[in-house]
Amino acid sequence: MNTPDQWRRWLRSFTPLPEDRLSVAFAAVDAYETLLTNPVDEIPAVDAFVKAASSPYKLVAETGCGLLFRLAEKLISCQEGIVRMARDNDATARFNAVAYLHRTLPKAVLQFVVGIALSDRSAKIRAKAVQMAEELRLVEYLAQLEAMLVTEKSANVLRNLEFHFPLLKDGFFVTPKSDGTGYEVTIRGTHSIGGSYIPMNLYSESYVREVVERYRKDERS
Repeated sequence: MNTPDQWRRWLRSFTPLPEDRLSVAFAAVDAYETLLTNPVDEIPAVDAFVKAASSPYKLVAETGCGLLFRLAEKLISCQEGIVRMARDNDATARFNAVAYLHRTLPKAVLQFVVGIALSDRSAKIRAKAVQMAEELRLVEYLAQLEAMLVTEKSANVLRNLEFHFPLLKDGFFVTPKSDGTGYEVTIRGTHSIGGSYIPMNLYSESYVREVVERYRKDERS
């Protein structure tokens, strides 16, 4: 969705929600429209985006984050809005700040938000930060993630670490099948995570790397 009217039609397409909830989303869209026609003062628009993006209601948050994070690719004021969310006292705002990151944002924003989220007091936010560090290929956090494998107490965060750390470090990991017949290879591709099965009689380190390269080649084609 690119135009304010497209956003409004999208919001109205859902089952009616309480007016006080939707008003926050519509205020963000109105601010977007104002920003498009009069880009001189960005701050009121950014404030409206951040308010919607920090909402606990999914539809409202998706509206605010959709606008804020897209415009943050170019507008420093929107980048600062994301940083403000990452530092907020409200856990929903902090979670959304890391959850909606994408690779086209400036690297400094990605590094700051993920870095602060990895040490968040909320296990849910730490778990999401681990996932995003891997998805965004932030290899500079490998040492911190490895240390967390030893110090982290939350079972959910540890599960994410055990899954995403090797994908960030090596791009894949190998898991023996419980029935002893072979191995499952989990692979980080360019756009997705996939996998392949290797029978026991074919398994070797060189064959694993061949499987990984074949998966990535097929994904690109």
